[in-house]
Amino acid sequence: MSRLFPAPLLLLLIITAPAFAATGLPQLNFADSLYAEGDYYRAITEYKRFLFQHPQADEGAHARLRIARGYLAGDRWEQAEEQLQLLQKNWPTSPEALRGALLYAEIPFRRGLYTQARQRYRLLGELHPEQAPSARYRVAWTFIEQQDYSAAGNELSRLTQPQAAELAADLNQLRQLEEKSPLLAGSLSALLPGAGQLYVGRTRDAGISFALNAAFILAAIEAFDNDNQVLGGILVFFELGWYSGNIYNAVNGAHKSNRDQRLDTLQRLRDRHGLDLELGRKTAMLKWRTRF
Repeated sequence: MSRLFPAPLLLLLIITAPAFAATGLPQLNFADSLYAEGDYYRAITEYKRFLFQHPQADEGAHARLRIARGYLAGDRWEQAEEQLQLLQKNWPTSPEALRGALLYAEIPFRRGLYTQARQRYRLLGELHPEQAPSARYRVAWTFIEQQDYSAAGNELSRLTQPQAAELAADLNQLRQLEEKSPLLAGSLSALLPGAGQLYVGRTRDAGISFALNAAFILAAIEAFDNDNQVLGGILVFFELGWYSGNIYNAVNGAHKSNRDQRLDTLQRLRDRHGLDLELGRKTAMLKWRTRF
């Protein structure tokens, strides 16, 4: 009996071999469709199923990256970082690995952990020299977010891209903000209730503060003039509360005015320059959920 395969059977095996190798792709396509619909957690389950069944598949890099992005959509930072680390470990030369490395660096940035973000951006630039300018640009943004404009300017000065020079010039908008003095606001309201609020531009609060304090002071004076000591004492007690609250409100208003002014200016810079060095000056810094 011959040990050789019949020719038709051998031909059939050769033709169908690719089909066996790609049995996981329909499942991956289903996971992608769930992800596109925004059903991230079901998509994560399907991606994990694919990875369990095909741990060595090249498409595993795509699955790992999508799992990480799905976790990010739910603000599950640690789980996302774990997936990105697995991506770097198991598919270090894949195109997804570079995107994952950038994403891994940006997670602490979006969480406001700017020192950690700088460390990751610098490491990204060292491991991927072609990304070094973008990484340095992002390092500059970490300093801007921390109001260290001098350090941000130093980082930008090392870049040759026009957008970096434009952002460096626009940092003067943040450096030259005219801030209100909380001490002066509080002092003005201590001398005349409502004056501090007027100083910081909160005219409605100024009017309310002045009217309330004036009303309680006049009512207390009238009560004492009428020998109603108990009522006068009660009114004075409440007036002291309004008076101290008026001072606190003025100080807090100055801080809020300064903060709002800085954030408004910062948002204009984000909208004009963006976080992505390569995309041009009109590219806005995208919101967290739309980036992934």
